[in-house]
Amino acid sequence: MRSPVHQDVNLQLKEIEPGLSAYACPKSGGVWIPLEHYQAWKDLHRDREEPLPVGYKPVIDDDSARRALICPESGRLLIRYRVGGGWSFHVDLSPVTGGVWLDRGEWEALKSKGLHSELNFIFTASYQRQVRNAEYEEALNQTFADRIGIEDFQKVVEIKRWLNAHPKRRDICCYLMHNLEKEEE
Repeated sequence: MRSPVHQDVNLQLKEIEPGLSAYACPKSGGVWIPLEHYQAWKDLHRDREEPLPVGYKPVIDDDSARRALICPESGRLLIRYRVGGGWSFHVDLSPVTGGVWLDRGEWEALKSKGLHSELNFIFTASYQRQVRNAEYEEALNQTFADRIGIEDFQKVVEIKRWLNAHPKRRDICCYLMHNLEKEEE
């Protein structure tokens, strides 16, 4: 099998976890995980997870500008799925074989969030919707922080937290809107 990233390189069988064999690209450090290998590993190792060291932070490149890759098994295009949760990388899935391509460090990143044992969850519409919503909220907050100024924005966030927890928040919001609109007249 050829590497999806370096078409001139053959993938080499490697164990990435005890009992989980994948095909590694010696040039890029990425791995191809065939679906049947992953499912067999998941079934056997469901209760024997070894956690990463506390504070472990893998080094991962942002792959958002990379072109689509070709499945090393089927020769078809891989579909890219965002991982989210503060990570800027994607997981590439073969819609034909169910295999997954991970770039160097991505398995460790998924493992640090507990997603390595639930890869299929990343490919669901609900997960991808959550990722998009979180990215939208982050962009919106950054826009307001830039417009308002970081110190004032932090105060607004504190007020919002206080207001959300207050039992009379609707009355307070009505009062504020009424008085803000009055002052604008």
